[in-house]
Amino acid sequence: MFNFKKLSLILSATSLMAMMSIPAYADDRTAISSVSINVATDLSMGSTDSDVEVTTSSSLYDVYSASITNTPSDGWDEDDNPKVQIKLQLEDDDDYKWNITKSNITVTGDSGSVTSVSGGSGHGYLTIVYTLDDLDEVYDDWDDSLDLNIDDAEWRANGIADWSASESAKKYEVKLYRGSTLLTTVTTTNDYYSFANYFTQAGTYTYKVRAIYSSSYKGSYEESNDFYVTDSEAQAIYATYNSSVNSTTSTSTSTYEALLTGSTVYGTTTYANVVSPSSEGYWVQDMYGWWYRNADGSYTVNGWQQINGKYYFFNEYGYMKTGWIYWNNQYYYCGLDGAMLTNTMTPDGYYVNSAGVWVSNYNPYSLTLAS
Repeated sequence: MFNFKKLSLILSATSLMAMMSIPAYADDRTAISSVSINVATDLSMGSTDSDVEVTTSSSLYDVYSASITNTPSDGWDEDDNPKVQIKLQLEDDDDYKWNITKSNITVTGDSGSVTSVSGGSGHGYLTIVYTLDDLDEVYDDWDDSLDLNIDDAEWRANGIADWSASESAKKYEVKLYRGSTLLTTVTTTNDYYSFANYFTQAGTYTYKVRAIYSSSYKGSYEESNDFYVTDSEAQAIYATYNSSVNSTTSTSTSTYEALLTGSTVYGTTTYANVVSPSSEGYWVQDMYGWWYRNADGSYTVNGWQQINGKYYFFNEYGYMKTGWIYWNNQYYYCGLDGAMLTNTMTPDGYYVNSAGVWVSNYNPYSLTLAS
């Protein structure tokens, strides 16, 4: 009879002998118990760039990869803390192994702290997360990377303040004046603002605007040109006010453009030509203002054009200008309808002669005009 018990004993003995014949594996690799790396970032306030370089002088390991994992979608701020993920690999993983904790990692370069260490088992990468301090502490000249300049602050004829956008601005602070009186202070994320509802009487309206990145970083004020209006002109501007123009929830100027296109911005002013095609050319209004399309499709820039017996000045973009015009070392004045004034007093009290040129020291009782 077959003896199962005897067979079991034989198999057990055979297995034991087999195990005894295989030597136990001894991990005699040298443990690396300290790491030294240098972290250098190149970040700018308001930018979404995430440039980082991590280096080491060790001959036992090198930097496999380095990246910033928490780049903000709206750009870096002064109190942000970039997280740099670093992967190190052994030069020779047959002879060396990792034995690393946070306390034995030395980091030079940008100030921060090691917030986590993982991996390193077997032949794997050692992963280190290095979190930088607040960026305004990491960079001594952090604010120098900001562009908070505003180059132009102008008026549109319908009481809309319009200025050049600042690259780093997150919002703008605008102060409106009539004469020397401060009427209001507003903030907006747009690079325009309608003050038409403040045009309640005759006067000279101005504004000043500055770009703001944060409470700690604000640009210098840029002042607008003077915008003088009579009582009737103020009423016409006031009637155009639409609060939707000042919406700060839009991420583009589409709302602004839609509200201006096709609207009447000069009240009941009669233009030199009606705004309709003709064989001699015609006026065109878009979201930026009025321009005159000649019969051949051309338009005037940086100069004067006579239209139906009146002179109009057009800027470098071909748009009609109003108010005081400085041209060829002389001052001229164009009314709200754009036509140059002649032989009269301007709304702000200055005399222009038959050529439209401002005459200083004008004496109405003399037959000659002082130069």
